[in-house]
Amino acid sequence: MRCLYAQLHFPELALEALGSDYQITKIAVHDGQKIIQASEQALNDGIFPGMTLNMAITLSPLLNVRPQQPKKQEQLLYRLAHWAYQYSHQVAIRNHGLCLEVAKSEQLFGALPEIYNALTQSAKKAGRPMQLAFGHTPEMADIFLKQGICPLPNTFQKCLEHTTIEACEISQAHIQRLNNMGFRTLKDYFEAPGRARQKRLPRIEYQYLEAVSGQHSSPLKWFEPPPLFDQSIEFFKGLENEKMLRLPMERLTQEAENWLRKRQMATSNILWDFKMENGHDTPLRIRLNQPETHAQAFIDPSSLKLAHCFGVSPIIAVRLRIQEIVQTIPKRNDLFLKYHDSDRHQLIDRLKARLGEQAITTPCRIADPRPEKANQCLRKPQSAKMPILSPRPIWLIKTPLALGSSPEKSGYQLLQGPERIETGWWDSEPTCRSYWISLTRSDRVAWIYQDLHHKTWWLAGWFA
Repeated sequence: MRCLYAQLHFPELALEALGSDYQITKIAVHDGQKIIQASEQALNDGIFPGMTLNMAITLSPLLNVRPQQPKKQEQLLYRLAHWAYQYSHQVAIRNHGLCLEVAKSEQLFGALPEIYNALTQSAKKAGRPMQLAFGHTPEMADIFLKQGICPLPNTFQKCLEHTTIEACEISQAHIQRLNNMGFRTLKDYFEAPGRARQKRLPRIEYQYLEAVSGQHSSPLKWFEPPPLFDQSIEFFKGLENEKMLRLPMERLTQEAENWLRKRQMATSNILWDFKMENGHDTPLRIRLNQPETHAQAFIDPSSLKLAHCFGVSPIIAVRLRIQEIVQTIPKRNDLFLKYHDSDRHQLIDRLKARLGEQAITTPCRIADPRPEKANQCLRKPQSAKMPILSPRPIWLIKTPLALGSSPEKSGYQLLQGPERIETGWWDSEPTCRSYWISLTRSDRVAWIYQDLHHKTWWLAGWFA
Protein backbone atom coordinates (compact mmCIF):
# COMPACT_ATOMS: atom_id res chain seq x y z
CA MET A 1 0.00 0.00 0.00
CA ARG A 2 1.47 3.36 -1.10
CA CYS A 3 1.78 6.12 1.44
CA LEU A 4 -0.85 8.83 1.25
CA TYR A 5 -0.47 12.21 2.94
CA ALA A 6 -2.78 15.12 3.67
CA GLN A 7 -1.16 18.55 3.94
CA LEU A 8 -3.18 21.06 5.99
CA HIS A 9 -2.66 24.80 5.60
CA PHE A 10 -4.18 27.42 7.92
CA PRO A 11 -4.35 30.76 6.06
CA GLU A 12 -4.99 32.80 9.23
CA LEU A 13 -2.45 31.04 11.47
CA ALA A 14 -0.50 34.22 12.30
CA LEU A 15 -3.72 36.03 13.30
CA GLU A 16 -5.16 33.20 15.41
CA ALA A 17 -1.83 32.72 17.19
CA LEU A 18 -2.16 36.25 18.59
CA GLY A 19 -5.81 35.93 19.68
CA SER A 20 -8.73 33.63 18.96
CA ASP A 21 -11.12 36.61 18.61
CA TYR A 22 -9.24 38.10 15.61
CA GLN A 23 -12.32 37.65 13.38
CA ILE A 24 -14.16 40.42 15.23
CA THR A 25 -11.11 42.68 15.46
CA LYS A 26 -9.62 45.08 12.93
CA ILE A 27 -6.08 43.73 13.00
CA ALA A 28 -3.17 42.99 10.67
CA VAL A 29 0.05 41.04 11.21
CA HIS A 30 3.29 42.35 9.72
CA ASP A 31 6.76 40.97 9.14
CA GLY A 32 9.13 43.91 9.18
CA GLN A 33 7.51 46.60 7.03
CA LYS A 34 5.21 44.23 5.12
CA ILE A 35 1.65 43.14 5.96
CA ILE A 36 1.40 39.33 5.77
CA GLN A 37 -2.13 38.66 7.11
CA ALA A 38 -5.20 40.80 7.78
CA SER A 39 -8.53 40.07 9.45
CA GLU A 40 -11.83 40.39 7.60
CA GLN A 41 -12.55 43.79 9.14
CA ALA A 42 -9.10 44.99 8.05
CA LEU A 43 -9.66 43.63 4.52
CA ASN A 44 -12.91 45.62 4.35
CA ASP A 45 -10.84 48.75 5.00
CA GLY A 46 -8.61 47.96 2.05
CA ILE A 47 -5.72 46.36 3.97
CA PHE A 48 -4.21 43.48 1.98
CA PRO A 49 -1.21 41.15 2.44
CA GLY A 50 1.85 42.55 0.68
CA MET A 51 0.98 46.15 1.55
CA THR A 52 3.59 48.21 3.37
CA LEU A 53 3.02 48.88 7.05
CA ASN A 54 2.99 52.70 6.62
CA MET A 55 0.39 52.54 3.86
CA ALA A 56 -1.84 50.25 5.94
CA ILE A 57 -1.76 52.65 8.92
CA THR A 58 -2.46 55.59 6.58
CA LEU A 59 -5.51 53.84 5.07
CA SER A 60 -6.87 52.72 8.45
CA PRO A 61 -5.65 54.83 11.41
CA LEU A 62 -7.59 52.61 13.86
CA LEU A 63 -5.93 49.44 12.56
CA ASN A 64 -4.37 47.26 15.24
CA VAL A 65 -1.01 46.10 13.85
CA ARG A 66 1.04 43.37 15.51
CA PRO A 67 4.36 41.77 14.56
CA GLN A 68 4.12 38.07 13.83
CA GLN A 69 5.02 35.79 16.73
CA PRO A 70 6.70 32.58 15.46
CA LYS A 71 6.76 31.07 18.96
CA LYS A 72 3.00 31.56 19.40
CA GLN A 73 2.40 30.13 15.92
CA GLU A 74 4.36 27.07 16.92
CA GLN A 75 2.26 26.73 20.09
CA LEU A 76 -0.93 26.98 18.04
CA LEU A 77 0.32 24.32 15.60
CA TYR A 78 1.03 22.15 18.63
CA ARG A 79 -2.62 22.54 19.66
CA LEU A 80 -3.77 21.77 16.14
CA ALA A 81 -1.61 18.65 16.10
CA HIS A 82 -3.56 17.48 19.19
CA TRP A 83 -6.77 18.02 17.20
CA ALA A 84 -5.47 16.24 14.08
CA TYR A 85 -4.22 13.28 16.12
CA GLN A 86 -7.79 11.96 16.32
CA TYR A 87 -7.74 11.40 12.53
CA SER A 88 -4.28 9.85 12.21
CA HIS A 89 -1.67 8.44 14.55
CA GLN A 90 1.04 9.98 12.33
CA VAL A 91 0.97 13.78 12.42
CA ALA A 92 3.89 16.07 11.62
CA ILE A 93 4.29 19.84 11.93
CA ARG A 94 5.85 21.13 8.68
CA ASN A 95 5.74 24.18 6.38
CA HIS A 96 3.69 26.23 8.90
CA GLY A 97 0.97 23.59 8.73
CA LEU A 98 0.27 19.94 9.47
CA CYS A 99 0.99 16.78 7.51
CA LEU A 100 -1.06 13.62 8.20
CA GLU A 101 -0.41 10.10 6.93
CA VAL A 102 -3.96 9.04 6.02
CA ALA A 103 -3.52 5.74 4.15
CA LYS A 104 -4.26 3.77 7.32
CA SER A 105 -7.02 6.20 8.34
CA GLU A 106 -9.15 4.97 5.42
CA GLN A 107 -9.88 1.80 7.40
CA LEU A 108 -11.43 3.89 10.17
CA PHE A 109 -12.97 6.90 8.40
CA GLY A 110 -13.59 5.53 4.91
CA ALA A 111 -12.29 6.71 1.53
CA LEU A 112 -10.47 10.00 0.99
CA PRO A 113 -13.66 12.05 0.36
CA GLU A 114 -14.94 10.98 3.78
CA ILE A 115 -11.61 11.93 5.40
CA TYR A 116 -11.71 15.26 3.56
CA ASN A 117 -15.24 15.96 4.82
CA ALA A 118 -14.35 14.95 8.40
CA LEU A 119 -11.34 17.29 8.52
CA THR A 120 -13.02 20.26 6.83
CA GLN A 121 -16.24 19.96 8.87
CA SER A 122 -14.29 19.78 12.13
CA ALA A 123 -12.28 22.89 11.17
CA LYS A 124 -15.43 24.71 10.08
CA LYS A 125 -17.14 23.87 13.38
CA ALA A 126 -14.20 25.45 15.23
CA GLY A 127 -14.47 28.55 13.00
CA ARG A 128 -10.96 27.99 11.63
CA PRO A 129 -10.22 28.48 7.87
CA MET A 130 -8.26 25.56 6.46
CA GLN A 131 -7.01 24.37 3.08
CA LEU A 132 -6.28 20.71 2.37
CA ALA A 133 -4.68 18.60 -0.35
CA PHE A 134 -3.62 14.97 -0.68
CA GLY A 135 -0.51 13.48 -2.26
CA HIS A 136 1.71 10.40 -2.30
CA THR A 137 4.38 12.59 -0.64
CA PRO A 138 4.13 15.78 1.43
CA GLU A 139 5.85 17.67 -1.44
CA MET A 140 3.24 16.47 -3.92
CA ALA A 141 0.47 17.64 -1.59
CA ASP A 142 2.24 21.02 -1.27
CA ILE A 143 2.12 21.47 -5.08
CA PHE A 144 -1.64 20.78 -5.20
CA LEU A 145 -2.22 23.02 -2.17
CA LYS A 146 -0.38 25.90 -3.84
CA GLN A 147 -2.64 25.57 -6.88
CA GLY A 148 -5.77 25.43 -4.73
CA ILE A 149 -6.83 21.96 -5.88
CA CYS A 150 -7.44 18.69 -4.03
CA PRO A 151 -7.33 15.81 -6.54
CA LEU A 152 -7.82 12.15 -5.70
CA PRO A 153 -5.07 9.54 -6.24
CA ASN A 154 -6.41 8.45 -9.66
CA THR A 155 -5.84 12.00 -10.97
CA PHE A 156 -2.55 12.80 -9.22
CA GLN A 157 -0.43 12.11 -12.31
CA LYS A 158 -2.63 14.12 -14.66
CA CYS A 159 -2.61 17.14 -12.35
CA LEU A 160 1.16 16.95 -11.98
CA GLU A 161 1.66 16.89 -15.74
CA HIS A 162 -0.17 20.22 -16.09
CA THR A 163 1.72 21.86 -13.22
CA THR A 164 4.15 24.56 -14.30
CA ILE A 165 7.75 24.63 -13.13
CA GLU A 166 7.05 28.03 -11.47
CA ALA A 167 4.73 26.30 -8.96
CA CYS A 168 7.65 24.30 -7.51
CA GLU A 169 9.47 25.39 -4.36
CA ILE A 170 12.88 25.91 -5.98
CA SER A 171 14.89 29.07 -6.50
CA GLN A 172 14.01 31.48 -9.29
CA ALA A 173 17.43 30.91 -10.85
CA HIS A 174 16.82 27.18 -11.24
CA ILE A 175 13.29 27.81 -12.56
CA GLN A 176 14.75 30.11 -15.22
CA ARG A 177 17.43 27.57 -16.07
CA LEU A 178 14.85 24.80 -16.57
CA ASN A 179 12.70 27.13 -18.70
CA ASN A 180 15.70 27.94 -20.86
CA MET A 181 16.14 24.17 -21.38
CA GLY A 182 12.58 23.95 -22.68
CA PHE A 183 10.95 22.60 -19.50
CA ARG A 184 7.72 24.53 -18.97
CA THR A 185 5.72 21.91 -17.05
CA LEU A 186 6.53 18.96 -14.83
CA LYS A 187 5.48 16.68 -17.69
CA ASP A 188 8.27 18.16 -19.83
CA TYR A 189 10.75 17.71 -17.01
CA PHE A 190 9.90 14.09 -16.16
CA GLU A 191 9.90 13.02 -19.82
CA ALA A 192 13.66 13.65 -19.83
CA PRO A 193 15.90 10.70 -18.84
CA GLY A 194 16.72 10.38 -15.17
CA ARG A 195 20.48 10.86 -15.61
CA ALA A 196 19.90 13.99 -17.69
CA ARG A 197 17.60 15.47 -15.02
CA GLN A 198 20.12 14.71 -12.31
CA LYS A 199 22.90 16.52 -14.19
CA ARG A 200 20.84 19.65 -14.77
CA LEU A 201 20.08 20.41 -11.08
CA PRO A 202 21.88 20.35 -7.74
CA ARG A 203 21.18 17.37 -5.51
CA ILE A 204 18.70 19.13 -3.19
CA GLU A 205 16.54 20.51 -6.03
CA TYR A 206 16.70 17.18 -7.87
CA GLN A 207 15.51 15.22 -4.80
CA TYR A 208 12.76 17.77 -4.21
CA LEU A 209 11.34 17.31 -7.72
CA GLU A 210 11.62 13.54 -7.34
CA ALA A 211 9.58 13.86 -4.13
CA VAL A 212 7.00 15.96 -6.00
CA SER A 213 6.58 13.10 -8.47
CA GLY A 214 6.26 10.56 -5.62
CA GLN A 215 9.58 8.84 -6.39
CA HIS A 216 11.42 10.09 -3.29
CA SER A 217 10.26 10.34 0.32
CA SER A 218 11.57 12.91 2.76
CA PRO A 219 11.73 11.85 6.44
CA LEU A 220 9.23 13.46 8.80
CA LYS A 221 9.39 14.04 12.53
CA TRP A 222 6.12 12.68 13.88
CA PHE A 223 4.24 14.49 16.62
CA GLU A 224 3.93 12.68 19.96
CA PRO A 225 1.21 13.68 22.45
CA PRO A 226 2.78 14.95 25.68
CA PRO A 227 2.35 13.05 28.97
CA LEU A 228 0.39 15.99 30.46
CA PHE A 229 -2.26 18.27 28.94
CA ASP A 230 -1.44 21.99 28.94
CA GLN A 231 -3.19 24.25 26.39
CA SER A 232 -4.21 27.91 26.35
CA ILE A 233 -6.17 30.44 24.26
CA GLU A 234 -5.49 34.18 24.12
CA PHE A 235 -7.79 37.10 23.21
CA PHE A 236 -7.26 40.57 21.74
CA LYS A 237 -10.17 42.04 23.66
CA GLY A 238 -10.66 41.13 27.30
CA LEU A 239 -13.67 38.96 28.15
CA GLU A 240 -15.90 40.54 30.76
CA ASN A 241 -18.56 37.91 31.52
CA GLU A 242 -19.10 34.17 31.81
CA LYS A 243 -21.05 33.89 28.54
CA MET A 244 -18.11 35.21 26.50
CA LEU A 245 -15.69 32.85 28.22
CA ARG A 246 -17.75 29.67 27.83
CA LEU A 247 -16.95 29.11 24.11
CA PRO A 248 -13.13 29.07 24.46
CA MET A 249 -13.48 26.92 27.59
CA GLU A 250 -15.63 24.44 25.65
CA ARG A 251 -12.98 24.33 22.93
CA LEU A 252 -10.24 23.54 25.47
CA THR A 253 -12.30 20.87 27.22
CA GLN A 254 -13.07 19.24 23.86
CA GLU A 255 -9.35 19.13 23.10
CA ALA A 256 -8.77 17.66 26.56
CA GLU A 257 -11.39 14.97 25.87
CA ASN A 258 -9.67 14.02 22.61
CA TRP A 259 -6.32 13.87 24.39
CA LEU A 260 -7.71 11.65 27.18
CA ARG A 261 -9.53 9.33 24.78
CA LYS A 262 -6.41 8.75 22.68
CA ARG A 263 -4.50 7.76 25.82
CA GLN A 264 -7.47 5.80 27.26
CA MET A 265 -7.20 7.88 30.40
CA ALA A 266 -9.52 9.88 32.67
CA THR A 267 -9.07 12.60 35.27
CA SER A 268 -10.89 13.92 38.32
CA ASN A 269 -8.73 17.04 38.75
CA ILE A 270 -8.39 19.91 36.26
CA LEU A 271 -6.82 23.34 36.75
CA TRP A 272 -7.88 26.54 34.98
CA ASP A 273 -5.72 29.67 34.89
CA PHE A 274 -7.27 33.00 33.88
CA LYS A 275 -4.91 35.83 32.93
CA MET A 276 -6.23 39.33 33.55
CA GLU A 277 -5.48 42.56 31.69
CA ASN A 278 -3.93 43.96 34.87
CA GLY A 279 -1.34 41.16 34.86
CA HIS A 280 -2.82 39.06 37.67
CA ASP A 281 -3.60 35.35 37.31
CA THR A 282 -6.65 33.67 38.85
CA PRO A 283 -6.47 29.88 39.28
CA LEU A 284 -9.59 27.71 39.45
CA ARG A 285 -9.26 24.06 40.42
CA ILE A 286 -12.13 21.65 39.69
CA ARG A 287 -12.26 18.34 41.55
CA LEU A 288 -14.74 15.80 40.23
CA ASN A 289 -16.48 13.06 42.18
CA GLN A 290 -14.94 10.40 39.94
CA PRO A 291 -12.48 10.33 36.99
CA GLU A 292 -14.13 11.55 33.78
CA THR A 293 -13.27 11.72 30.08
CA HIS A 294 -16.18 13.69 28.58
CA ALA A 295 -15.81 17.42 27.96
CA GLN A 296 -19.30 18.08 29.35
CA ALA A 297 -18.30 16.65 32.71
CA PHE A 298 -15.53 19.29 32.88
CA ILE A 299 -17.35 22.32 31.54
CA ASP A 300 -20.52 22.11 33.70
CA PRO A 301 -18.89 22.44 37.16
CA SER A 302 -16.33 24.88 35.73
CA SER A 303 -19.08 27.21 34.44
CA LEU A 304 -20.80 27.20 37.83
CA LYS A 305 -17.62 28.39 39.53
CA LEU A 306 -16.75 31.17 37.08
CA ALA A 307 -18.51 33.98 38.94
CA HIS A 308 -15.65 34.71 41.36
CA CYS A 309 -13.09 34.82 38.50
CA PHE A 310 -14.49 38.07 37.08
CA GLY A 311 -13.35 41.14 38.96
CA VAL A 312 -12.23 44.61 38.02
CA SER A 313 -10.10 43.42 35.08
CA PRO A 314 -11.20 41.51 31.92
CA ILE A 315 -9.70 38.12 31.05
CA ILE A 316 -7.22 38.07 28.13
CA ALA A 317 -6.13 34.39 28.24
CA VAL A 318 -7.44 31.08 29.55
CA ARG A 319 -5.31 28.00 30.19
CA LEU A 320 -6.32 24.41 30.99
CA ARG A 321 -3.99 21.90 32.62
CA ILE A 322 -4.45 18.22 33.45
CA GLN A 323 -1.67 16.76 35.59
CA GLU A 324 -3.34 13.76 37.23
CA ILE A 325 -4.69 10.95 35.07
CA VAL A 326 -5.82 7.37 35.68
CA GLN A 327 -6.54 4.44 33.40
CA THR A 328 -10.15 4.30 32.25
CA ILE A 329 -12.28 1.27 33.08
CA PRO A 330 -14.70 0.14 30.32
CA LYS A 331 -18.32 0.62 31.35
CA ARG A 332 -20.54 -2.41 31.66
CA ASN A 333 -23.96 -2.04 30.12
CA ASP A 334 -26.98 -3.53 31.90
CA LEU A 335 -30.06 -4.37 29.86
CA PHE A 336 -32.39 -3.40 32.72
CA LEU A 337 -30.48 -0.34 33.97
CA LYS A 338 -32.68 2.74 33.59
CA TYR A 339 -30.01 5.30 34.49
CA HIS A 340 -26.24 5.44 34.56
CA ASP A 341 -24.23 5.92 37.73
CA SER A 342 -22.22 8.63 35.96
CA ASP A 343 -25.37 10.80 36.00
CA ARG A 344 -25.33 10.76 39.81
CA HIS A 345 -21.63 11.63 39.92
CA GLN A 346 -22.09 14.54 37.51
CA LEU A 347 -25.01 15.81 39.60
CA ILE A 348 -22.78 15.76 42.69
CA ASP A 349 -20.08 17.67 40.78
CA ARG A 350 -22.60 20.37 39.80
CA LEU A 351 -23.90 20.65 43.38
CA LYS A 352 -20.36 21.02 44.72
CA ALA A 353 -19.62 23.71 42.16
CA ARG A 354 -22.80 25.63 42.98
CA LEU A 355 -22.99 25.17 46.78
CA GLY A 356 -19.36 24.58 47.70
CA GLU A 357 -17.37 21.52 48.71
CA GLN A 358 -18.55 21.71 52.34
CA ALA A 359 -22.24 21.50 51.35
CA ILE A 360 -22.04 17.89 50.09
CA THR A 361 -21.60 15.18 52.71
CA THR A 362 -22.00 11.40 52.79
CA PRO A 363 -23.59 9.40 55.66
CA CYS A 364 -21.09 6.85 56.91
CA ARG A 365 -20.32 4.59 59.86
CA ILE A 366 -17.46 5.45 62.18
CA ALA A 367 -15.57 2.89 64.26
CA ASP A 368 -16.90 4.42 67.49
CA PRO A 369 -19.19 2.38 69.80
CA ARG A 370 -21.04 5.47 71.06
CA PRO A 371 -24.33 5.62 69.10
CA GLU A 372 -24.37 9.42 68.80
CA LYS A 373 -20.92 9.34 67.18
CA ALA A 374 -21.09 6.09 65.20
CA ASN A 375 -23.13 7.64 62.31
CA GLN A 376 -21.88 10.89 60.84
CA CYS A 377 -22.10 12.88 57.60
CA LEU A 378 -18.62 13.59 56.31
CA ARG A 379 -17.21 15.31 53.23
CA LYS A 380 -14.68 12.52 52.80
CA PRO A 381 -16.25 9.14 53.61
CA GLN A 382 -14.20 6.89 55.85
CA SER A 383 -14.12 3.13 55.56
CA ALA A 384 -13.44 1.16 58.72
CA LYS A 385 -14.09 -2.40 59.78
CA MET A 386 -17.25 -2.39 61.91
CA PRO A 387 -17.53 -4.54 65.07
CA ILE A 388 -20.45 -6.93 65.51
CA LEU A 389 -23.05 -5.06 67.58
CA SER A 390 -26.40 -5.80 69.18
CA PRO A 391 -29.55 -4.61 67.35
CA ARG A 392 -29.74 -0.83 67.16
CA PRO A 393 -32.60 1.41 65.98
CA ILE A 394 -32.42 3.58 62.86
CA TRP A 395 -34.21 6.45 64.63
CA LEU A 396 -31.91 7.97 67.22
CA ILE A 397 -33.11 10.89 69.30
CA LYS A 398 -30.70 13.82 68.92
CA THR A 399 -31.08 14.82 72.58
CA PRO A 400 -31.91 11.79 74.83
CA LEU A 401 -35.06 12.17 76.95
CA ALA A 402 -34.77 11.68 80.74
CA LEU A 403 -36.76 8.76 82.20
CA GLY A 404 -35.83 9.27 85.83
CA SER A 405 -34.29 6.70 88.14
CA SER A 406 -36.52 3.77 87.09
CA PRO A 407 -37.73 2.84 83.57
CA GLU A 408 -40.69 0.84 84.96
CA LYS A 409 -42.11 3.91 86.69
CA SER A 410 -41.95 5.73 83.30
CA GLY A 411 -43.81 2.92 81.54
CA TYR A 412 -40.89 1.05 79.94
CA GLN A 413 -40.64 -2.73 80.31
CA LEU A 414 -37.14 -4.16 79.85
CA LEU A 415 -37.05 -6.89 77.16
CA GLN A 416 -33.46 -7.49 76.12
CA GLY A 417 -30.06 -6.39 77.42
CA PRO A 418 -27.93 -5.05 78.72
CA GLU A 419 -25.40 -3.94 76.07
CA ARG A 420 -22.55 -2.45 78.06
CA ILE A 421 -20.65 0.48 76.50
CA GLU A 422 -17.72 2.01 78.37
CA THR A 423 -15.51 4.18 76.14
CA GLY A 424 -14.55 7.76 75.26
CA TRP A 425 -11.77 8.17 77.77
CA TRP A 426 -9.36 9.40 75.04
CA ASP A 427 -11.42 12.43 73.85
CA SER A 428 -12.62 13.85 77.19
CA GLU A 429 -16.14 12.49 76.64
CA PRO A 430 -16.16 9.32 78.77
CA THR A 431 -19.24 7.14 78.49
CA CYS A 432 -20.39 4.33 80.76
CA ARG A 433 -23.83 3.02 79.85
CA SER A 434 -26.02 -0.07 79.74
CA TYR A 435 -28.42 -0.17 76.78
CA TRP A 436 -31.71 -2.10 76.84
CA ILE A 437 -34.46 -2.90 74.37
CA SER A 438 -37.79 -2.06 76.05
CA LEU A 439 -41.53 -2.02 75.39
CA THR A 440 -43.78 0.94 76.21
CA ARG A 441 -47.42 0.78 77.36
CA SER A 442 -48.48 1.63 73.79
CA ASP A 443 -46.50 -1.39 72.49
CA ARG A 444 -43.72 0.69 70.93
CA VAL A 445 -40.22 -0.79 70.98
CA ALA A 446 -37.74 1.66 72.43
CA TRP A 447 -33.99 1.77 73.01
CA ILE A 448 -33.09 3.09 76.45
CA TYR A 449 -29.94 3.20 78.53
CA GLN A 450 -28.80 3.71 82.10
CA ASP A 451 -26.01 6.17 82.81
CA LEU A 452 -23.92 4.11 85.24
CA HIS A 453 -22.16 7.20 86.58
CA HIS A 454 -25.33 9.01 87.64
CA LYS A 455 -27.73 6.01 87.88
CA THR A 456 -30.28 7.72 85.65
CA TRP A 457 -32.23 6.34 82.69
CA TRP A 458 -32.60 7.90 79.23
CA LEU A 459 -34.57 7.28 76.02
CA ALA A 460 -32.06 6.97 73.13
CA GLY A 461 -34.20 5.97 70.13
CA TRP A 462 -37.08 4.00 68.58
CA PHE A 463 -37.18 0.77 66.62
CA ALA A 464 -39.38 0.72 63.52
